[in-house]
Amino acid sequence: MHSCLSCYYLDEPLAPDELEFVRRTLIGPWARFRTPAQEIEQRRVPAVLPLPDALGRYAYDREQRAEHVRPHLRHAGIRADAGRQVVWVTPADADWDAIFQFAIRMETGYAPFVAQRWSSTDGGRIRQALRLVDAERLLRGL
Repeated sequence: MHSCLSCYYLDEPLAPDELEFVRRTLIGPWARFRTPAQEIEQRRVPAVLPLPDALGRYAYDREQRAEHVRPHLRHAGIRADAGRQVVWVTPADADWDAIFQFAIRMETGYAPFVAQRWSSTDGGRIRQALRLVDAERLLRGL
């Protein structure tokens, strides 16, 4: 049994109040999504993301980009989380968020709990109050 639940982030860790919300949602007898963890450990994913070309495109598709970010996840320690769900804190960029979620699933075998901070509007992306989604349940249709 793992006593620590890994929480990966790309650009900004959870603030103390956000971390407490995630802790209450995932840990303990009253948790909405129970995990066997006793604590949460935040881990920064070191990444240097490629820039798009002048037309805003990348030279490869999302799956290939996921392959390029997997070493960054491994550097952050995700191999120790193989076979169990982790927490992913969404970055502001929705495209990279999806790519990292896919790569996390490839590395661990499970879609992560997703700590969402951003929503899309007609004017772009806006920061909102944190919400937590069990992406594995969504994928399984439960």
